[in-house]
Amino acid sequence: MFFFNSSIRVSDSGLLQGYKDYHSHLLPGVDDGVQKFAVTMDILNLMQQHGVKEILFTPHVMEDMPNTPEKLSELFDTLDFGDCDIKISLAAENMLDAFFSLDRAKRLPLMKESILVETSYFTPPYNLHGILDDIMSAGIYPVLAHPCRYEYMEERDYEKLHEKRIRFQLNLPALGGLYGARVQKKAMWLLSHGYYDITGTDTHSLKQYKSFLDSKLSRKCVKQLEELISK
Repeated sequence: MFFFNSSIRVSDSGLLQGYKDYHSHLLPGVDDGVQKFAVTMDILNLMQQHGVKEILFTPHVMEDMPNTPEKLSELFDTLDFGDCDIKISLAAENMLDAFFSLDRAKRLPLMKESILVETSYFTPPYNLHGILDDIMSAGIYPVLAHPCRYEYMEERDYEKLHEKRIRFQLNLPALGGLYGARVQKKAMWLLSHGYYDITGTDTHSLKQYKSFLDSKLSRKCVKQLEELISK
């Protein structure tokens, strides 16, 4: 019992050894994430020190940040990551709002035939399930970013989405309580029910990433994450 009730800092847990981070905002100057490339490199160097092997940059694409695949790719291609050993790829986090375009989203996929999508934290878009159905009918799998952070969703909402085979992406900092106790509780529920498919840190700043490394997880949680990450 002591083993499962004790906790360990993320930086000491070994979870980041060989880790692939599917969600980050490290492409500089395009959204509410990192603004300067020097900070991007500081974060990548810290990630490398802790064993991270691969990361996807997933800048926002939404009404308030109307990024395009062309502009994002153009900027990404200009960046020189020097001797960083982390494999770095470009995708996008697509808000399901009036600006959303499946044709555009498909051009920066998260994985083969998958796109990362999100909604407002407080209210769903009109006809959320219809939008997700349309995406899937086009042969694309929507991966819902950080579902534990959506205030309007409760357990039955997650169950319905899971039944539709919507994929879920876990923000690891949620498990350490960095978004608050309610979000942490929901993240733990989703993890314990096996609803998560992939994970990421959703890193927006160096300070945030350091807070994540310093946060603590129960050893039981670490065990569950090891199984998820190794899939």
